[in-house]
Amino acid sequence: MQPRRRPGTPSRAQGIEAPPEIPALLEENGAPAAEAVARPFVERRRNHPIARSWPEALESLQRLLQGYENANKQLVADETKYRSIFEDSPVGIFQIAPEGTPLSLNSEMARILGYASPDEFLADKSAGAARFFPPRQWSKITSSTREGKVRRLDLQVANRDGAAKWVRFNVREVREQGRIVRYDGTGEDITERKQVEVRTERLAYYDRLTGLPNRTLFHDQLAKALVTAERKNSEAALLLLQLDRFKVINDSLGERFGDRLLQEISERIVQAAGGNRLVARIGGAEFAIVLQDAKDLNGVISVAEKIVNQLAAEYSFFGHSLNVFCTLGISLYPKDGRDSESLIKAADIAMNCAREDGLNRFRIFTDAMNDKVQESLRIEHGLQMALARNELFLVYQPQVDARSGEVTGLEALLRWNHPQSGIIPPGKFIDVAECSGLIVPIGEWVLRTACAQARKWQDEGLPPVPIAVNVSAVQFRQQGFGDLIRDVLSETGLDPKYLELELTESLLLSNADVMFGILQELKDMGVMLAIDDFGTGYSSLAYLRQFKVNRLKIARTFIQDVSIDTDDAAITTAIINMAKALNLAVLAEGVENRAQLSFLEAQQCYTIQGFYFSKPVAVDQIDEHLRSGFSHLASPLIH
Repeated sequence: MQPRRRPGTPSRAQGIEAPPEIPALLEENGAPAAEAVARPFVERRRNHPIARSWPEALESLQRLLQGYENANKQLVADETKYRSIFEDSPVGIFQIAPEGTPLSLNSEMARILGYASPDEFLADKSAGAARFFPPRQWSKITSSTREGKVRRLDLQVANRDGAAKWVRFNVREVREQGRIVRYDGTGEDITERKQVEVRTERLAYYDRLTGLPNRTLFHDQLAKALVTAERKNSEAALLLLQLDRFKVINDSLGERFGDRLLQEISERIVQAAGGNRLVARIGGAEFAIVLQDAKDLNGVISVAEKIVNQLAAEYSFFGHSLNVFCTLGISLYPKDGRDSESLIKAADIAMNCAREDGLNRFRIFTDAMNDKVQESLRIEHGLQMALARNELFLVYQPQVDARSGEVTGLEALLRWNHPQSGIIPPGKFIDVAECSGLIVPIGEWVLRTACAQARKWQDEGLPPVPIAVNVSAVQFRQQGFGDLIRDVLSETGLDPKYLELELTESLLLSNADVMFGILQELKDMGVMLAIDDFGTGYSSLAYLRQFKVNRLKIARTFIQDVSIDTDDAAITTAIINMAKALNLAVLAEGVENRAQLSFLEAQQCYTIQGFYFSKPVAVDQIDEHLRSGFSHLASPLIH
């Protein structure tokens, strides 16, 4: 059945002509008018009259067109805004195709890469992605980026002129329908920041004076070297080197000379060690050398010999010429340890053993050396208990006038009666006491005991003579040392003129300004001062005049062969003559026979200490020597 239709209403199949303004309107907005006229306007809603539908259609179309126009204007505005942001950004911005071809970049990115504008960069067919990233770096970026995630990289790139720049890149991949369509990124010139970081890192990891790696970097590189050696199943060697008497040289000749000397020494070590070696300055006068692939022990020894010999050659600058010596210890990986700490400990032990052998020596670590260290630890532990258990005691060696045999002084010498080991000579425990700091309480006990005994002998009516006490450098540098001497003299009642403190040359020359103040304080008290083992250290007339000591003690090493060795004889004669010229008393140590005594008497050195007259004796034997002297041993040519 056909639906009923209102009279005069066209059917759905029929079209109606559009008003004449519609084609014109469509044509104005881009639609062909003929097409529009030919296309019938079909009623959308059957229940609305035709007269009402036409205005609604026109209104809808106008809204549609106005919306399109507004959207277009907003799009243009947004594009202008974001183009401005893109171009004026202080950070470089770029887009790169998946294969690495640059798609776009802003002015800042072009400037970073050395171009005047983005167009100039894009027009440069030789530029390509390599201006952003060398192929290896580009593949690194593409392999590590993920969709929506930013990959940050600091890379060194070459700009148009070939100059290297550090750029911080942030890159992410952009995908459409699962396929990478491009890479978006930013670039920031961080060259200055990197240069600051490099300078800061250099200060943190390199020695300012010599330019060598410092202790921190040395430990890091040594650990890496051992990892490499373990992976390759190879061997390595560690050499620790310490300069002898550098502090004395630095204090006496000045820091300017000392700094220049360290620079020269560093250059010699690097040259002697050869290429592909790690050389570091790990302390004031300490250096370390790491030799990798050290399968040949003879090769390691050859390097050590070359270093020692080159350092021993003369140094000459700033008007001074001198020779510097060193001691060197060697440990081997994996024989002496598989970690840094073990190797350093072993090399340090070997270096200390080399020092005992004399100047310019090196030693390779052995298990026997470790046993010696363990023995030192046992001695240190025993010393901690020795004072409390009254195991320490003093013996006294007479100082004699060779012309009369009269005792003119006594030197107090420390001994240790160990409950299990018996009498331990000082050579075995004094160094341990100094290294451990135990020399401070032990030295104070020696001072008090010796001063009290000297006063006791005087109270017993024996001839008063000075008592000489050796003072350790560790003890002397303790704050309040002058107060300690003053207290000891006050408590014991000993006149200061009967106390003689024996000091070493190296002690006097270490921090000379401070030493001068302490020595002056002691002189003001009236205490006598002597330089022990004179001639074995860095002797200088200048400090003898400055410190105004009372006496020089010629080292036994010169006296031992003075009658048969022309060099020892010349040195001894020179010391005696110098002492006379400076109006200083002089004493010869270690005199054991008539030939030595005769030589000294010929040089008018008459104060003698040594086995020729007496060995060190116990406290209860001194009174006889003080009363009787050694006239029977005095020179028949003089008395």
